[in-house]
Amino acid sequence: MMEPPFLSGDDVVEFIDHHFQTAGPTLFIGNIGFGPDVLYFPLLLQKNKNIDFRFMLEQRPGVPLAINEMAAARQAELSQALGAAMEVALVPIIATDGAAVAGRSACRQVHQWLQAKKYTDIVVDATGMSRGTCFPIVKQLRQGCADSGARIHLLIADSATPLESVRSVSSDRADWMHGFHGTVETDDNAKALRLWVVQLAEKHGVSMQTLFKELGTPDEVCPIIPFPSENPRRGDDLLFELRSYWLDEWGETPLSLIHAHESDPMDVYRSIVGLHHTRQEALEGAGLPSLTILSPIGRRLPGIGMLLAALDYDLPMFYLETVGYELSGDLPQPTAGIPAHRWHFRLDAHVDQD
Repeated sequence: MMEPPFLSGDDVVEFIDHHFQTAGPTLFIGNIGFGPDVLYFPLLLQKNKNIDFRFMLEQRPGVPLAINEMAAARQAELSQALGAAMEVALVPIIATDGAAVAGRSACRQVHQWLQAKKYTDIVVDATGMSRGTCFPIVKQLRQGCADSGARIHLLIADSATPLESVRSVSSDRADWMHGFHGTVETDDNAKALRLWVVQLAEKHGVSMQTLFKELGTPDEVCPIIPFPSENPRRGDDLLFELRSYWLDEWGETPLSLIHAHESDPMDVYRSIVGLHHTRQEALEGAGLPSLTILSPIGRRLPGIGMLLAALDYDLPMFYLETVGYELSGDLPQPTAGIPAHRWHFRLDAHVDQD
């Protein structure tokens, strides 16, 4: 298993301080999110005059005013810190007919930014991005920069405690993520035995069942359970909350569960890759084609592990786009600080950690 090079915690800060002081022209791609973590990496990099800061502002139809106001506050803080080095572009997530266009919109915008100059380094800050924009542009960059020699960096910062009062609202139309169709629609896979690896998340049972049905009932399902986790009971609570789905509707047993660290993308990556290889070897011996399908739902860090596996093994992703947010009660005003989890991944072919 050839893993992508990665760093975590304070090692990420040390790398950033060392590498970008001497790097050539650098393109930083981020998103104007509403949480304070979106400020972390831009403020860490602001002293480097060789960086062009470019931000997407994801446009969704169903976002409460309080969340939009918080995002506007984050944008104002970034603008004050970065000045003329910062540009913001609006990126539509949902088309007028209700179709998810996040990936196509984001990739089109990134392509425009790449035309400005030749960059030696490209940074994607996944901290405030949705999967529908982040994952496609990472794949776009990895494929498009293969011959250019540009170094591709994926960064993500994540606080230990999510905003409990904010709940994402998913589309009721599932689809293959832009750029992550894999070989799922080819004739070779028409009769493949399909394994569905889905990330379990609180209050997302209906969304998961929608994915399950629109996949046409996968042959096997392996839900990802967060363990270890900040809350030691979180995995048990999830299994209890969603038992009518994984146990009754999907017909799975505890033997099908994947336990992976909720804050370690590499644990998720290794679990998926190991399962994918084992299943392929077992079914190839019987002359049966195998197909592994991934569905990221819920928290960001496990989803990054899914992204890494999909990139390295050309795995398809089936998902529901976030069309808006619901707010229960008052929205707390979080304070900026050092996020509990910080990760850096090198995703280009030139993997020396400089």
